[in-house]
Amino acid sequence: MTPFISDDSRPAPEKNYIAVLKQIHTEVKEMGSYPGQDFVQQAFFVGEDDDDTNKDIHVSILIQAQVQKEKMTIRVTRMQKDRRNPQARLAGTTKELTCLVGGDDVEIQSSDYKEEDIAELVPEILTAIRNKKRLLKLGTVY
Repeated sequence: MTPFISDDSRPAPEKNYIAVLKQIHTEVKEMGSYPGQDFVQQAFFVGEDDDDTNKDIHVSILIQAQVQKEKMTIRVTRMQKDRRNPQARLAGTTKELTCLVGGDDVEIQSSDYKEEDIAELVPEILTAIRNKKRLLKLGTVY
């Protein structure tokens, strides 16, 4: 996929999310799979606080091997406060983004998001992944 080149010969910034998706794939894959699974599945909460109970966005990432590429599914659920119990959060809306990843290539296969929403969301997801790895003392320290 060739990014749009503007008059000043720089790639359009909205296409930077492809590189972020590749980094998400790499970071989640480093966390590995659970014993007995032939796929990688991890869950994260997006937000500023280290306490996941204070976050309103839940992200589940599934990476499955395909013939020549890997399929990465990112499911994002916006949580809503329970009116009966203000400390509890219930699943609200859920959207999904599916990519095929092979080497340095990332191809969006399907998405419930508009392109500009993907560009805004994926850096937040990458930050959530790195925060969880930091808390679990996995991989590179950020």
